[in-house]
Amino acid sequence: MSKTPADLAQILGIPLAEIEQTAKEPASSRFRYKRQLVGKKVRLLRIAKPRLRRILDAILKHLLKPMPLPPTMHGWRKRRSPKTYAKPHLRSSALINIDVEDYFPSVNGGRVHAFWMHAGFTDKAAKLLTSLTVCDNQLPQGFPTSQAIGNQVLVPLDRRLNRLAAVTGARFGMYGDEFTLSGRRRVGRLKGLAARIVEQEGFKVNTNKIKDPDRSEKQEIAGIIVNRKPSLGREPYRQLRAIIHNCVTKGPASQNKENLPNFHEHLRGHVSHLQQINPKLGHQLLAEFDKIVWE
Repeated sequence: MSKTPADLAQILGIPLAEIEQTAKEPASSRFRYKRQLVGKKVRLLRIAKPRLRRILDAILKHLLKPMPLPPTMHGWRKRRSPKTYAKPHLRSSALINIDVEDYFPSVNGGRVHAFWMHAGFTDKAAKLLTSLTVCDNQLPQGFPTSQAIGNQVLVPLDRRLNRLAAVTGARFGMYGDEFTLSGRRRVGRLKGLAARIVEQEGFKVNTNKIKDPDRSEKQEIAGIIVNRKPSLGREPYRQLRAIIHNCVTKGPASQNKENLPNFHEHLRGHVSHLQQINPKLGHQLLAEFDKIVWE
């Protein structure tokens, strides 16, 4: 039996009147915008204000986290990482890596409503949940619920690509909005079919990010080199080590070339990424990172 708005309120432990009132509030009362530089791209985040944030946290805890995910999905979930995603693809003769273009903006309110209906809610309850978890007719980056919903919306695509891998003898995995197929040389022939499956599921392929290197070339997925053992790559490691060394000897401001307001977190994130790939080297760089004097 489908769950009603009253059932939703009981599950979340929040009065229905408060949930409905929050869902009806204008955007300016529910969230604020924040621009964040990610790599070389500026990302527009939506940051939920306290009352909406309380409801979203409850939705995440009581509705989204208990939902199962396929073992082939490694992104946006606990106890999974770029390393667990990359590991099955080590030492592959051929590999293809494909990104979904502008994934979060492409997940509109209709798709999220369909997800909540499929999750067992009545139309009225699904509309209520959609109005709370969608902004500007897209899945908002910055909301605590967006990554979990994003994974659930990708489950049908994951299943189809996993079936393709099983039929062709390839290995498959997803990390957020990108996926990898690897195996024998014939895997390279699956690129066009895999891209068509993405489009049939209502998404677009980022043609600028399709990679299909063979074993003689650098095979990289989620920032990890997988030709032999998991590696950050010699040159990226040297660059990171040099930046940290210069931060220690010359001060962090000398290395913040892009004037990032959160340069500390930015650099610490790179060290954490290395720790996941190579704990020994990551621990060594972390010891150096801890020597930096931050103003």
